[in-house]
Amino acid sequence: MSKLIIGVYGCVTIDKYRDQIKKINETWANYDSSIKILFFLGEELHNDFSGTNYIYLPTVQNDYLSASYKQNLGLKYIYDHYTTDFVLMCGTDTFINIPKLLLFIKQYNPKENLYIGGHGDYRNIDNTPYYFHSGGPGFIITQKSLEMIYPFLDTMVEQWTSLCKTQQNNLGPACDVAIGYYLQKYTDVKLFKTNHNLFIHCNYKGIPCHQNNIDINKIISCHNMKLNDFDEFHTILVSNNFFI
Repeated sequence: MSKLIIGVYGCVTIDKYRDQIKKINETWANYDSSIKILFFLGEELHNDFSGTNYIYLPTVQNDYLSASYKQNLGLKYIYDHYTTDFVLMCGTDTFINIPKLLLFIKQYNPKENLYIGGHGDYRNIDNTPYYFHSGGPGFIITQKSLEMIYPFLDTMVEQWTSLCKTQQNNLGPACDVAIGYYLQKYTDVKLFKTNHNLFIHCNYKGIPCHQNNIDINKIISCHNMKLNDFDEFHTILVSNNFFI
């Protein structure tokens, strides 16, 4: 059994996203060799990305909606092929301070049904407000949560899309909203909302919405990272022993 698996949904057919995968591999993917990092991709193969950590999902495209399939089918793949205490799911413009993350998850019991993250919001669905963690910095679910949500993963995109059409507000295909809804609607999940310094939708400088209001030494995961942001934050973390 592993302590943690990180699932990253990405795209190798567009230069921008392909470069983000390469930058992850140059930076935070090297922080702890014991942590498995899996990239969930559309079905179109690319020669630069081969090996057991690149999972090309059959029939999945590389359009906007594909992020939902990559997230959900990625979680299903992890459940089917691995046993792990925790799973963190994120996209390719996310930067994770893995040493700090490993310390953070020690406080939680993987046998409990937990949904952990931050920088979230609410959406009204059938006149009930449902909280969701921002998918930008990623969210964490426990082994128990993955087991509970597993039966829904195969068809969640289609069911969610159908549900969205019945709502007055425009929910769209947002995969972070969907996973938060399903965990709360169909399981007895416990929510853990961290403060905005730990899991932030912004980059490590707080751009766009927390500029000059970020405590950089507390960041576990940040989002909206440009390629130069990866390099800069990597240098800062290595120079400061990852702030641990």
